[in-house]
Amino acid sequence: WYQRRVREANMAKGCGYETPRNYENIEFSFGNIENIHAMRDSNNKLRALVTQPEIDETKWFSNLAATQWLSYVQSVLNEAVRVASTIENKRSSVVIHCSDGWDRTSQISSLSMILLDPYYRTLQGFEVLIEKEWLSFGHMFRTRTCHGSKTMTDNYSPIFLQFIDCVWQIGQLYPYSFEFNNNLLLTIAQHLHSCLFGTFLFDCDKQRKELEVKTKTVSLWSYINTCKTRFLNPLYKEKKECILPVISMRTIRLWKQYWMAYHPYHKFEDPTFDRTMELVGLREKIVGESEEARLKNQAANKNNVEKARD
Repeated sequence: WYQRRVREANMAKGCGYETPRNYENIEFSFGNIENIHAMRDSNNKLRALVTQPEIDETKWFSNLAATQWLSYVQSVLNEAVRVASTIENKRSSVVIHCSDGWDRTSQISSLSMILLDPYYRTLQGFEVLIEKEWLSFGHMFRTRTCHGSKTMTDNYSPIFLQFIDCVWQIGQLYPYSFEFNNNLLLTIAQHLHSCLFGTFLFDCDKQRKELEVKTKTVSLWSYINTCKTRFLNPLYKEKKECILPVISMRTIRLWKQYWMAYHPYHKFEDPTFDRTMELVGLREKIVGESEEARLKNQAANKNNVEKARD
């Protein structure tokens, strides 16, 4: 019933829908992912829940489930895994699109590319992925985040934030497969709304070019790439093959470092990040000392050779 409702609504609006009879030898299916309004309502419920000063501890899990945010994250991840599995295991091409082509399409295509290609699990690759699948494809950041609006409109929806949450979920299942760390995802999520950088301003490339965003603002990637150490995972080990996680509510978790960051009382520090930074600093020190010792040894050997010649 839900699929039929989506199909009829899209056909009535002239939005994204494919007629199976126009194609031969295809498997046609809907993703059963709720619309932007359901995601907005879920986001609002979750924010209201996590910012409550006091809660009934006995109802925390039932209240969290009632927001449906984790269920929606699971549904998005399930579709991404299905696409990646179809390409990897069946060697089939896949066409992805939603009603307009810049919400669910960007989510599923970019997540499936992360699963399929290890390049997009690197820091540079992840930046390229967002530029390609979100910014260049026309995800309407201004409309979906309500930049410049005093109130939240009906078009607000946390689609990009949900994508970042999904990436975090995959990272928890494959902690050694991503070159970047949780701090990168937190930084991107924060500056999605801060407007300190020009990266996520306006609704499309055309507007950004006309308003000279690249020359009049600083890119978020420029900031990140000037202090890469803060965003790198020292435990990273490149996994060249495709990763296909088993998505289950038993493994989907609340991203506390993001969702609980502004709780009035509870501050969730990330001891892993602090310790990681210590290890990264120690590694850089060891590498520096090793290089210094190598150069000194090289110079000493050179002097010994010259003395032997004399």
